[in-house]
Amino acid sequence: MKQFSILFTTILLFISADLFSQNMLKKWYISGGVHAVNHVSARGFGEGLTDTDNWSFVPPLSQISVARTLNRSFAVDLQASIGEIDNKRLMIDNEFMVLIGMGLRYRFANGYILKETSWFDPYLRFGANYYRMPYRGLEFNPVVYGDDGLGNQIPLSGVIDVHGDALENGSIANDDHFAISGGLGMNFWIWPKIGLNIEAQYVAIPGMKSDYIDFFQAKAGLAFRFGKNDRDKDGIPDEEDECPDTPGLKEFNGCPDTDGDGIEDRLDECPLEPCPNGEETDEYYCQNGCKIMKEKPVEPVTPIEPTPVVVDMKFDDVLFEFDSSKLTSEGEQKVKLAADKIKKDGGNYFVDGFADSVGTDAYNMGLSKRRAQSVKDGLVKEGVDAKTLEVRAFGEQYPKCTNDTEEGRACNRRVIVLERY
Repeated sequence: MKQFSILFTTILLFISADLFSQNMLKKWYISGGVHAVNHVSARGFGEGLTDTDNWSFVPPLSQISVARTLNRSFAVDLQASIGEIDNKRLMIDNEFMVLIGMGLRYRFANGYILKETSWFDPYLRFGANYYRMPYRGLEFNPVVYGDDGLGNQIPLSGVIDVHGDALENGSIANDDHFAISGGLGMNFWIWPKIGLNIEAQYVAIPGMKSDYIDFFQAKAGLAFRFGKNDRDKDGIPDEEDECPDTPGLKEFNGCPDTDGDGIEDRLDECPLEPCPNGEETDEYYCQNGCKIMKEKPVEPVTPIEPTPVVVDMKFDDVLFEFDSSKLTSEGEQKVKLAADKIKKDGGNYFVDGFADSVGTDAYNMGLSKRRAQSVKDGLVKEGVDAKTLEVRAFGEQYPKCTNDTEEGRACNRRVIVLERY
């Protein structure tokens, strides 16, 4: 009978491997090896679990599992265990058992607890099973004792287990049973697709209303994984996909190019605005996927000052370097002079920022605001009450000088302080 169990499981293993290894887009798992059962430790749920004398071992290739992952965390499986075993609790020897069932696994290597690529791959498993063991209608009726002729009481009928306990709940152990199981398993992936598997579970027979024929089962064997994962469904296996959670293009190793400008999003500073590198017009040129606006010539304009009257002091020439909101050393000195006068005269003031015409309107508006804020911060640092100062930004509006020359543009990079009425 043992030779039959080995042959049966060997055939099942090779059929399953041939069937599922051909489907390389699925996530299949197969393991097979040895198993052992322990009926004795079901009494007290775990008593004597580490005592090897309580276990009945079945030779290699007596158990197999085939599993299919559903998502990162869950998988379903089909398991089968067969072989001649001993029920050492009931002192039954060399009976052929079959345990076949489906189970649900929760994997800890799911990206939330452990990395999906972790070599250590533990899981919880719960299953529903068909269990066959030839108990031949064993009845657990009340034990009847009688005298052995020497004055000793001995059981005349009923079931006494190896511990000397009377098993007498009135149930009957037939050959076929529905069983439920639960336990913990671990895979150790020595190579990407080959590893070691160990699993331990408790198998309970609800129909018996007791633990009389329940047992612990331990398994060990080799495990194999088949197929390639593709979480983002872009046709590129995760192990080759540099962006495995975002659908992408093969030419970019699985990473996307959202705006279709030939620059992958990871390198595209403007991933939602197409601008292929090398493209150039009269208004802009492309760099790192973004449009860089060209400097536009501006007709000389008569300077227009904001309506509030300038305070009776020269604060309108606090200047800045190109593309900077940091005060020049000369500008810092002028801020100190302005602070002294404001503290002396009192009142409320506008701090107005301006920029030259280089760059986009939006960029220059932000730059002029930062410049005005820089002057306000300097005034506050010198002791001016921040509540008396209001920052305004005008960008490249109201140029004081021409923007056609560097000197003129430097003149327009300025902040003025105006009394607020």
